[in-house]
Amino acid sequence: MYLAARGIESRNVDLYFNASFADLSDPFRFPGIETAVKRLWKAIVNREHILIHGDYDTDGITATALLSWILERNGAIVTNFLPHRFDDGYGFTPDSLAKALEAAGGNCGVLVTVDCGINSCEAVEDAAKRGIDVIITDHHEPGETLPAALANINPKIHEDLADLHNLSGVGVAFKLAHAFLKYGRDNNLGGYTTELKEVLDYVALGTVADIVPLLGENRILVKHGMEMLRRQLRPGVRALIEVAKISGTSIKPSDITFKMAPRINAAGRLGNAISALDLMTASNIVDAYKYADMLERFNQKRQTKEQEIFNEAKHYVESAPDFSSSYSIIAAGEDWHQGVIGIVASRFARDYNRPAIVLTIQGDEAHGSGRSIGGLNLIKVLSKCSHLLTRYGGHPMAVGLGLRKESIPEFQRVFEETVRGEITKEDLVDSVSYDGLVNLCDLGDDFFAYYDRLGPFGHGNPQPCFRINGVEIARTFPIKAGHTKGILRDRNGDASDFIAFNMILDSHTVWDVVAIPQINEYYGERRRQLQIVDAKPARED
Repeated sequence: MYLAARGIESRNVDLYFNASFADLSDPFRFPGIETAVKRLWKAIVNREHILIHGDYDTDGITATALLSWILERNGAIVTNFLPHRFDDGYGFTPDSLAKALEAAGGNCGVLVTVDCGINSCEAVEDAAKRGIDVIITDHHEPGETLPAALANINPKIHEDLADLHNLSGVGVAFKLAHAFLKYGRDNNLGGYTTELKEVLDYVALGTVADIVPLLGENRILVKHGMEMLRRQLRPGVRALIEVAKISGTSIKPSDITFKMAPRINAAGRLGNAISALDLMTASNIVDAYKYADMLERFNQKRQTKEQEIFNEAKHYVESAPDFSSSYSIIAAGEDWHQGVIGIVASRFARDYNRPAIVLTIQGDEAHGSGRSIGGLNLIKVLSKCSHLLTRYGGHPMAVGLGLRKESIPEFQRVFEETVRGEITKEDLVDSVSYDGLVNLCDLGDDFFAYYDRLGPFGHGNPQPCFRINGVEIARTFPIKAGHTKGILRDRNGDASDFIAFNMILDSHTVWDVVAIPQINEYYGERRRQLQIVDAKPARED
């Protein structure tokens, strides 16, 4: 039932349960990747400087750390550059190229972008004039014209790489690293002692943080990456786990989403992302703790600013006369902190189940971040509003944009109109989906024998979730107000521990529930329980 609900065909069941590192596809499927790795090995042989231009979020930071780790261990001279969110803006630009070259002392033969660059035609032309070969690695949506780079390594520009379109920026960088080592070994250039699995902790961090589906190769990469994270071999990972108060031996993808990534991102949101990169590349635990503490302080400031802006934006949104009938949310405010508006947009999209854009107005310009819902492609929506925008880009689910202040009212109108053409009113109804209808006896030893092999769980591969009808609350235990914890029993007399957050379940009522079976670890003890996510009084048969 579970496999059928997830669309997993019988011929793919064995691969689903037993996918190994060896099941990753050949990186040389990417057109241009052989040219790229040949140039990197040539730079190493000729002692040319290699410059890595990253991005300021977790995906870009881990991609930068991964590629520099691989290259430096094979003799490369590497300088890393991360743009400043406010001073430099997003992506690889002529201005960020100039700053990156300054950081490298003006000496650079090859520049590699990670998590950016697929639409940076002007910057690539500028680099070519300076005699620099540019290798683009990116996963964002390409424009109509590709940069005239030495190689454009992005699965989304090739239809025959459709199975890899969900790779994150660090996932694409991993593919380049894989090809680099393979080419070096096959051609007696090096790479013999570099273990590719050692960078999978970076891949897991960036992939989960970027909220790409944990399916296909992403699932394999994150599965093995979580094992590397649990080993805490990297000082920066160990320090971050401790600061975030995570149980390192049982770390889950949700810990990355809600604890680790926000701290890594906080550096780029409020300060300079280089402190997060320094954490990820720290060679000793003393430096790692120093940078982890810095990120913790940034994150606390971020949380404060986020709440202030959310409160103000919520008042702005709910005060609109047509709020209750709108299909979308757009909030705009003067000088809202640009580093946190994306998080505020995420909260609106989640809380109201509507696509949301939050704009900060700075002078005559407005800069914004947007988040989508369900299957709504925000890039497609913005393309139909492009005549009002000075820039836009990103993913179907998360975008950045810019426009003139005077264009905001018209943009709100056109955006709402376009969203209405893409989704229906039913799409805005918050609903709970589940994998099937079961009895408690179906969630016994046989089910939990496979439980760990169903993961890692995250976007695109959520935890198993089932409906169970006709359960009674047999017993409750003391817990914080507003929650319910105890033992429930179904019509067949089978029982299970349960917990229901933000729900009061009356023991005198028979319930139909939707619940997630899970292993609850508490002080070293592992107990099975159901986390109830929705409940309603049972229908009388």
